[in-house]
Parts: sequence; structure tokens; C-alpha cells
Amino acid sequence: MESNGILNPEPPKPLRSRGAMAYAFERSCGLPPAAACRAAGGKVENGQATKWEASRGVQAWIAHYRRLGHTDEMLAAKRARIEQRLELAAYGDILDFATIEEMPIIVGFDDEGEPIRKLVKQPVIDWAKVKASPYSAIVSGFEFDKDTGQLKSFKRDDALGASAQLRDMHGFSAPKKLGIGNQQDGGAIEVSWKQPPAEGQQTNG
Repeated sequence: MESNGILNPEPPKPLRSRGAMAYAFERSCGLPPAAACRAAGGKVENGQATKWEASRGVQAWIAHYRRLGHTDEMLAAKRARIEQRLELAAYGDILDFATIEEMPIIVGFDDEGEPIRKLVKQPVIDWAKVKASPYSAIVSGFEFDKDTGQLKSFKRDDALGASAQLRDMHGFSAPKKLGIGNQQDGGAIEVSWKQPPAEGQQTNG
């Protein structure tokens, strides 16, 4: 029974796999299949997310958990998932997965048009480790060189925007001055009224 006294809906038949049950719960909290799979301890690269997503039993539990979405417990769980996601974007550092290596870059051309290369120390990110970590959720928009196939750039979730959302969730925002009605400066409101007609007196309109 829920905290408000309403009976919970009848749950489906329990699944044999604890991982599948955990996956269903994470999916009901709004996580996409790959992220839910990782959160449940599964391996996306082995096709576990696809297998669980295709299971009728898992889908039944996802639907059941979503029907419980208005309970205090489910709301707390969903809030926790949102906070975790925002914290990754706000504080995550992709360079944690990088090593500094010397790489040749073209700095010019000689008289015969041949490229002149120079060894420069640059961070090289191990994208396999990023993919296997929760930080894969905050990077996207990969752009590759059309000739060499090397990664040129990628996009990262806005850290400042995530920090601002966390600030609002935790109630750290500065108080805002609000006016009443249409009063932008909070000043006095002008009020007007009509004298009610005397008893038996007719009104126009």
C-alpha cells in the first residue's frame, strides 16, 4: 500500500534474473536502454540491453514500476537518477581517460611541397574506457576526418548548465523579487469598484 493509502497495482511474475529486474527499474526511472543496462550491471557490448529490452517479462515490470511513479519511493529514485546524470555533466572530466603522448602534426611544407611534421605532446583519450564508463552519457556529436578517419572533435554536455540545474534542485538559487499581479516592481495595486445599487434600483447593462 502506498503512503497515501491507495493500494498498489498487482505486480507481474518475478523475473529469475536480478539483473533483469534491476534493468526494468532503471528503465522505469527514465534511463535509456544502454545506460539502464550499465546501471544494472549488464554489458552493453554483449547485447545484454537488447536482450532485456526484448523480454516481455522485463517490459511488464517496466510498465508496473511506471504505474508506481507517483509514490514517494519512486519519485525519490527518479530524482536520484536526474541528479546523478547532472553531476556527471557538471563535474565529469573526460581527460581522466587520457594519456599524454607525442604525436606528429603538420607545421608547414618544404620547397618540394612535402609536409613538415613536428612531434607535439597531446592528450589521447581512450574512448573504449569512456564508452564502458558512465561518462559516455555526456559526450556526443563526434566528428571524424574524412580522409584519415581520425576523430577531430566531439561535444560535451554543458557543465555550467548542469550546475545551474543542480543548484535549482537543491534550492541554492538566490530569492527572486516577485510582484503581485501585473506589478513588475512589487508596488501598490490600484483597485476600483462600483457602488452596489440601492434595493429596488434598476441598473443599466
